[in-house]
Amino acid sequence: MSLKKAYLYLVSVISLVIWVVGAIMLLNLALKTWVFPNADRGYYVQSCPVAPDGKTIACDEAALKKQAEENRSSERQSTAAQALAMIVIAAPVWYFHWRLAKKEV
Repeated sequence: MSLKKAYLYLVSVISLVIWVVGAIMLLNLALKTWVFPNADRGYYVQSCPVAPDGKTIACDEAALKKQAEENRSSERQSTAAQALAMIVIAAPVWYFHWRLAKKEV
């Protein structure tokens, strides 16, 4: 096997793995959003702030819940953007290198 062909296959495998990871991330996000909506509720537990003297500062529970929901939404959007970027970039890279590797026969 030539060095060029080994390179083409290596890049093809790496890009395919990146594509699969992106697809898994999207599937995970979809499952958490529509099938298991409470799956990540525990990760965003917030408590009232504490003053330097150790006393708890009064806080609004509704505001904390709203902030937690905004954090969840932001995290989901970030995950979706990352997964889509992985898929959109990896798919053409894989296709291009795989096609070249098959021509090298």
